[in-house]
Amino acid sequence: MKEVLRSYKHATKEEIEHFCIPIIVSGERKGRLRPITLETIDNESEIQMLTEWRSASSNWFTTQFPFSQAGTKRWLQRQVIEAEDRILFFVEDEEYTPIGQIGLIHYDEQQKECEFDNLLRGRKGRYGNIIIHALIAIGAWSIRELHIQRGYLNVLGDNARAIRIYLELGAQEVKRTPLVKRIEGEQLRWTAGGLTSLVKGSS
Repeated sequence: MKEVLRSYKHATKEEIEHFCIPIIVSGERKGRLRPITLETIDNESEIQMLTEWRSASSNWFTTQFPFSQAGTKRWLQRQVIEAEDRILFFVEDEEYTPIGQIGLIHYDEQQKECEFDNLLRGRKGRYGNIIIHALIAIGAWSIRELHIQRGYLNVLGDNARAIRIYLELGAQEVKRTPLVKRIEGEQLRWTAGGLTSLVKGSS
């Protein structure tokens, strides 16, 4: 099944429409999930957009550092495109305008589980709750295409809004892990040892 992730991440511009996941709300298409691909790395406007989004939301990441377009390119290449167990999508509205991102990581083909991560809204879309429905869409896709039986999320404990949304979608909080702040040069890391909530759900 890891070949499925690879095929999505290496789709060309001519193929990309076939790899997009529709976001359906009450039977109507309100947007789509477009995979971030190898070609995205050479798209300067999209790299700039991702950099700005991640910088604006950096407080919600366990690893924080100064963001740059060069750093975003390296991160996409090494941590997303080349990773066998990870994929990232643009969340697009009805007009195919990118308004956020969402992905999955730590895909375990044997255990049939994965972590949903990098759920981030960069700008407001035409449909107010599209990010919530994007999470539903990627969840359904992971069950259908990757045969996921269990999905989970790690959320910083003070991100009350995100936790509320996940609980409303049927997830259950199963664990809280204390975190310790570590500063290494310009990088700040929260490592196990603050407060984080782990929310987990089953298909």
